[in-house]
Amino acid sequence: MALKKFFRKIFALAYDFFMSPVERTGLRKLRKKILRLVKGENVLELGVGTGLNIPVYPDGVKIIGVEPKFEMLERAIKRAKIFKSNVSFICASAEALPFEDEKFDTVFATFVFCEVNNPEKGFSEILRVLKSGGRLILLEHVRPDGKFASKIFDIANRFTSIFGENINRRTVELAQRSGIKIEKVENIYDGVVKLIVGMKP
Repeated sequence: MALKKFFRKIFALAYDFFMSPVERTGLRKLRKKILRLVKGENVLELGVGTGLNIPVYPDGVKIIGVEPKFEMLERAIKRAKIFKSNVSFICASAEALPFEDEKFDTVFATFVFCEVNNPEKGFSEILRVLKSGGRLILLEHVRPDGKFASKIFDIANRFTSIFGENINRRTVELAQRSGIKIEKVENIYDGVVKLIVGMKP
C-alpha cells in the first residue's frame, strides 16, 4: 500500500511535466476552444487531475472538480489558488458522485472515461446530476474508426489496460446508450481523440 501511494505521488508530480509538450503543441488551445461550450453557471469537472483546465475556464462559472486520486487533487488545489477563486474540490469517483440530482448545468471531462472502471455507471451518474437540458462535454481517447488504426489500438490496449487505462472505449456509443442525446462528435488527432457534446433530454 505504501509503495502504491509512493508511485501515485510521483505520477502526480510528473504528470504536468509529461503533458507540457502536448500542451504546447495544441492541447492548451484546444482546451480554451472546448471550454467556450460550457453552458450555465454550475459546472462539474470529472477527473480534474492536476487542474490543467482551471486557468482556461470562462469567467462567471462556479466549478466543482472531482478526482479519485488525492495526490492529483492536491496539485489541482494549489493551481486553483493561483488562477481561480470560484473552484472547490471533492475526492470522489465518476461512478459515485456525492451530489443531489439535477445540480449542474454542464458536466465536463478530458481523458477520463478511458480510466473509469464502470463507464455505464459513470454515465448514469452524469445523467442524474445534470439538470434537464444540461450539457455534457467530453474530450476522450477512443477506438479509431479506421480498420488499420483500430487494430493497432486493439494491440496497444492490451498493455495500457494493465495500468487501468482503456484507450479503446467506444465512448460515443456508451453515452448514447445511457440516454445522453449526442449533439456533436468531432474527430481530433485523426480520430484517436473525439470531442463529444451532448445534452440531458
